[in-house]
Amino acid sequence: MTKNRTAGILAVVLGVFYLAGAFAVPVFDAGDQVGPRAFPFLIAALVIGCGAALLVRDFRSAERKPFSWGFAVDRVVWGRILLTMAAGIAYGLVLDDLGYLIATFLFMILVSSLINVGRHVQNLTIAVLFSVVTFVSFALILKLSLPRGILGAVLPF
Repeated sequence: MTKNRTAGILAVVLGVFYLAGAFAVPVFDAGDQVGPRAFPFLIAALVIGCGAALLVRDFRSAERKPFSWGFAVDRVVWGRILLTMAAGIAYGLVLDDLGYLIATFLFMILVSSLINVGRHVQNLTIAVLFSVVTFVSFALILKLSLPRGILGAVLPF
């Protein structure tokens, strides 16, 4: 199986699951005309369309080079990918309890340490700045509700 065929199949399958999830988004009468489903439907359609285009291109191509995922050769890279995925899942699970600032800081410090190995001061700076700047941007400037978690009583706003 070629890389384009594998990626195309994966994109179509993920797009279909995302589309099914978009149908589960509740729609309320007291909202805007577009509704909350428009963006998820658009994303699902784009992912499915791109996956289908990859599949069509692969089936029309005369040149088919099989490929290897390289699990054995790139063990460290795949390990970092898996750790990043696990960190993303853990981030989603602890976000409400810890709050946006703490959970985002911990996620960013972990992921930046996986990518930017050995640069502790730089990783710490990135984690702190990203957490604070995004919190200020979304919670204070845009007035969006972000989980405050254990800092809820301490934050003055």
